[in-house]
Amino acid sequence: MSVVNQQKHFQDVARRALPLWGYPDSSILTLLNITENATFKVEAPGMPTMAMRVHRLDYAELDSIRTELSWIAHLAGDDTLRVVAPIPSTSGTLVETIETPSLGERRHVVCFEFVPGSAPRGSQDDTATIGRIVGALDPIPDALTTRLFRGASVAYNTAGRISARVGRPRALPEQDRSLYRRLGEIAALIHNRSASWTPPAHYRRIEWDQNATFGPGWNNYYGKHYWDCPLLSPADVSAIGAAQSLMARRLAAFGTGPSRYGMIHSDLRPANLIAGDDGLTVLDFDDCGRGWYLTDIAGIVGFDEHRADLPQLIDAIVEGYRGHRALSDEDAREIPTFILLRRIGLLESLQYHIDNTVAGEGESAEVTPEIAAFYAKGTAILARRYVKRFARTPLPQPADRSGE
Repeated sequence: MSVVNQQKHFQDVARRALPLWGYPDSSILTLLNITENATFKVEAPGMPTMAMRVHRLDYAELDSIRTELSWIAHLAGDDTLRVVAPIPSTSGTLVETIETPSLGERRHVVCFEFVPGSAPRGSQDDTATIGRIVGALDPIPDALTTRLFRGASVAYNTAGRISARVGRPRALPEQDRSLYRRLGEIAALIHNRSASWTPPAHYRRIEWDQNATFGPGWNNYYGKHYWDCPLLSPADVSAIGAAQSLMARRLAAFGTGPSRYGMIHSDLRPANLIAGDDGLTVLDFDDCGRGWYLTDIAGIVGFDEHRADLPQLIDAIVEGYRGHRALSDEDAREIPTFILLRRIGLLESLQYHIDNTVAGEGESAEVTPEIAAFYAKGTAILARRYVKRFARTPLPQPADRSGE
């Protein structure tokens, strides 16, 4: 199915789902984005605005969706944490299924309350600008692109251009410090609730372990693999492979003890939150599952791993996190492992989304060949840095030996 036809089909499925929530066929459906799923804003006179998610066929079995919604309900029990609430259909169920016999498919549909506002933005959040420097970075040797890549992250919003400046990062603006400190707090609150959650009998969710990123067959990043990425040179693939081997040893030593591994959001980037009158609301739990808690800290800086002030961002996140949940120095030292693990996964996800999104629709505006090329090159650079930093660093200790 072509992208255009896919979009029309999602619209048709959403339209047929409207009566199940008591909304008239005349309701206004506005496409918000198409990534893993299609998400629509639903508006009708005299009725509350809501968001409707039409699920993709794979990655979204019924019990998996029901588990996600069960966990969201558990998180909502913490009055210091705001999450978007699902809306039951007129039959009282949270998940409805729309059949399309002509295609032999059954798509699940879920609706959520619509939270007005916009994604919180830091001072350096302008992904579109990145594409304009890709052409300059691509033919340049790694020795130079490393410096340019660091400089490219200095100021996305300076007259719509990125300054290729090399040097020490400027002081972290308070706008960023406040935002990332709050994101760290949110991650800690989620993890505290995770520790007290009893999974339902129908539990079924993805697992964010090593196999999720490096699985040789289908992995959680839609079956794409960095070693098949056409945007990477053989030398870059080799560099990422060396980092993967090192990460595998470190993650095995780090372990999956209960203080380090549990239910996570897995994609806590600012793009998945809404800043409204009542503070930040967490959206998009579609990737939630069991994984390392540090994956959520790494996810906060997803697509920002190249920033020259990344250490300062991490410091702000950790400060916020420690205000609500313990984080040992042993764990904090291992954050770069999870940042790179997550970064490689994002690159694999971008490979999938280049062929699976509609340009200009919400977050899919980020997914262009130019953006993917930028992040592919950057991922290889970060992999080389990681190996240089951790090749001789002692392996982490299991949690039960680190004083936790």
